Amino acid sequence: MTTEALNRALLNPRTVALVGASGDPYKNTGRPQRFLKAHGFQGKVFPINPNRKEVQGLPAYPSVVDAPGPIDHAFIMVPAPHVSAVITDCAAASVPVCTIYSDGFAETGEAGKALQEEIVQIARNSGMRLIGPNSMGVIDTRARMTLTINAFLEDPELKSGRIGVISQSGTVIGTMMSRGSARGIGFSNLVSIGNECDVGVGELLGLMVDDAGTDAVLLFLEGIRDAEALAANARRAFEVGKPVIAYKLGRSDVGRELAVSHSGAIAGPDASVDAFFRHHGILRVDMLETLFELPPLIINARPTPGHRVAVVTTTGGGSAMVVDRLGAAGLELVAPSTRLKARMADFGLDLGNRRVIDLTMAGTGKGVYGAALDVLLNEDKLDAVVAVVGTSAQFHPEVAVQPIIDAPKTGKPLAVFLVPQADRSLELLKDAGIAAFRSPEACADGVRALIDWRTPANQPDPGPLSDAVRLLAQVDSDSLSERSAAALFAALGVPIVPTVVLDEPSAKLDADMTFPVAAKVLSADLPHKTEAGAVALNISDATALKQQAQIIWDAARANAPGAQLDGILVQPMVSGLAEVLVGYRRDPETGPIVVLGIGGVLAELYGDAAVRPAPVDAAMAHEMIHEVRGLAPIRGYRNMPRGDLDALAEAVAAVSRLASIERPCILEAEINPLYVAKIGEGVLAVDALVRLAPRKLAIAQEDAPQ
Repeated sequence: MTTEALNRALLNPRTVALVGASGDPYKNTGRPQRFLKAHGFQGKVFPINPNRKEVQGLPAYPSVVDAPGPIDHAFIMVPAPHVSAVITDCAAASVPVCTIYSDGFAETGEAGKALQEEIVQIARNSGMRLIGPNSMGVIDTRARMTLTINAFLEDPELKSGRIGVISQSGTVIGTMMSRGSARGIGFSNLVSIGNECDVGVGELLGLMVDDAGTDAVLLFLEGIRDAEALAANARRAFEVGKPVIAYKLGRSDVGRELAVSHSGAIAGPDASVDAFFRHHGILRVDMLETLFELPPLIINARPTPGHRVAVVTTTGGGSAMVVDRLGAAGLELVAPSTRLKARMADFGLDLGNRRVIDLTMAGTGKGVYGAALDVLLNEDKLDAVVAVVGTSAQFHPEVAVQPIIDAPKTGKPLAVFLVPQADRSLELLKDAGIAAFRSPEACADGVRALIDWRTPANQPDPGPLSDAVRLLAQVDSDSLSERSAAALFAALGVPIVPTVVLDEPSAKLDADMTFPVAAKVLSADLPHKTEAGAVALNISDATALKQQAQIIWDAARANAPGAQLDGILVQPMVSGLAEVLVGYRRDPETGPIVVLGIGGVLAELYGDAAVRPAPVDAAMAHEMIHEVRGLAPIRGYRNMPRGDLDALAEAVAAVSRLASIERPCILEAEINPLYVAKIGEGVLAVDALVRLAPRKLAIAQEDAPQ
């Protein structure tokens, strides 16, 4: 099915079938028919109910096959055990799109998952597309197409607008419409996506990108199921100037299984999502209110390269609430410039050097607020301006609100927070296309989201991978020993410390071995050897090495009796200006990511890391280096010796290239520590971990229907 055909059948159908339609217009299954009529849908509606000849004044049909088609879109409202038969009927009737309201599928467990897979297969065999299950329906306000059971449609007004909504939560589309309506905001279309058994958020986003009547798209997400499609269409949205704003649940790590490697624990699920959104040009907000109030600030805007914000106000207390939140978000509040001070002096106002531009009292004088905005919006060293208006907004909008509306349109972002409840002023600002926020929290969240917004990152060329692929082809287990893992990293271009492997603790030592050394038990079954007591450091001579080798061998046996021990790995003791962790993992939501943090056994404790979708190039890796607070010393903090940051960036980029190796699937990999030496002296990896996807799982994924 073409994109155009899907778009028409899904959002602008000429005929719809309501499967399981109730004769009671106030039951959930009776609402869609009543809503379609009440809101003026001009297409044909076919109620499907085998037990009735008529439903709410329209002829009813026993099945979709019996209806006088063709039918563009079927809305299915029967219990889960009957959905498969309905989908079969829809396939026989050549229905292009079905939206499934019914629940009881993959969200309920294995039996429900099997039922969901069955209906997907039926649809796939016929070329049909599915929305749901667990979908509250689809609304296109322009076509008056209200194929939903959501109770908000009881409101007789269906306000149109130019913002699209995609929600994984069914009831949220009603929430969006009700809260939007209270603000005078309308939407172009709203889709409750449910379980995403077929059509997903990413593909739907693509439809809205192609919709000439949609200027921005809001996403309410519980998880990311189609990262590749979402990324591709978010990039398309950015290219055509349609901002994508996401509110995603999951700031907490509760319930997520910890990864084996330290890098998984550091990155966590939400750090990966943040990195994914930023990498692909999606804005993320933390407050539901911001979803509604942010679009005017970013429609026709582009990412702001800096983080310098000016706050101008007629109320000290009101501005303090915003300033506090902006500061907590890490934004830099800028004191008035010399030019602004001079301009305000014309009105007898001394601004001083406070970082809030407080026009209190004097700001209510004629021309003052407008003059201040004229200067601020033309300041080269500012990235955004926040205007805070006090009581005058409620009763005298001409004092401080009208100057905001009349302010010069320089392209610099301008956000407004009205301290009192000022409906008239909010309406004026909305009509002028100016972002007006009702709370200091939402205002700061919106400005922070704008400042965090980035142009989608370039997709780097992974470079040659043949040596790494050849090495992995020889692996016949799901985990690599440290020796094999180190060889893989070396094949990618990461410098590795020289290594000697003893077959057993009593093995003969090379006479020319240089001390001191470190010794580690070599085993793919011991991902973290320190915790197992399988590491000894600073071994001074051959006698001590034999003793320590036996000790760590016995400790490994005691800690993991079933582990296969492949020998003792011996390395010279090395050091550097810093120890870092470079990790890679395949996040279940966002796909491959690379992680950089401070290294050593306390890596998880500090939780100080930078995360990016993988692969990255050296320039992106340099950005990561500058994000990690613990790496400030090797960046030259307070004249401390600078580390070889170029070599570190190249190592991060090299590890990230694991993302470009499709088979075998690498679940996670880690170097901890990687020692960073002085400028020009490079980096050196001394510990390596690589874990592959289980072979049976990988084969099953390859054989799965596409």
